Amino acid sequence: MDLPRGRFTDALIALLAFAAIFSALAFGLPRAALAFGFIPAEFAAGAWQTDPLRSWLSPLASAFLPYDVVSAVFNGVLLLITGRFVEKSIGPAGLGILFVAGAYGGALARLALTFSSPMPSSGCAPSLFAMIGAYMTLYGVPRGLPVPQNLSRWAQIGVLAFFWLVVQALFAVAAQSFEVSVTIVDPIGGLIVGMLLARPLLALRWRKA
Repeated sequence: MDLPRGRFTDALIALLAFAAIFSALAFGLPRAALAFGFIPAEFAAGAWQTDPLRSWLSPLASAFLPYDVVSAVFNGVLLLITGRFVEKSIGPAGLGILFVAGAYGGALARLALTFSSPMPSSGCAPSLFAMIGAYMTLYGVPRGLPVPQNLSRWAQIGVLAFFWLVVQALFAVAAQSFEVSVTIVDPIGGLIVGMLLARPLLALRWRKA
């Protein structure tokens, strides 16, 4: 695959790798996620008032704390591919906004649908799915993928997202960390954010063109 250049994407992946290695060595990945990750039950119980700095930053911190090495590598590869193409369209600033918005979109979805979940968010899946949503909104669904071409764009994205969620779920089951709120709801929140922000960020990037 001939990927476009994407320096911000590459730097982001390097930062994710550094954060994962550091947290694994300093705390252990599960303990790091529990200490710094977003926990809906904790947030809903009032932590956003009693410990506002940790609570409000925890969705973003979660993106840098994978629950295992295999999922981190898999997400990193997908992030490299989608991130470079999306960065080409919306620019480095737009990609940064999308990454952060995806993390918070996933947290918002968990808080809205599974507010009693005690499991911490972990990994960049919501931000990755935000980029996947933006990529397919801007470029369409690649024809080589097993998605019916007669469906609408949004339906095609939904079908492809389902396949990716199945893969995510398999990784989570293998790591004995499967939970609907984290494995399913979190990425879907990011996907929706990516689909909604793709065109506004594109317009913002090229507003003076």
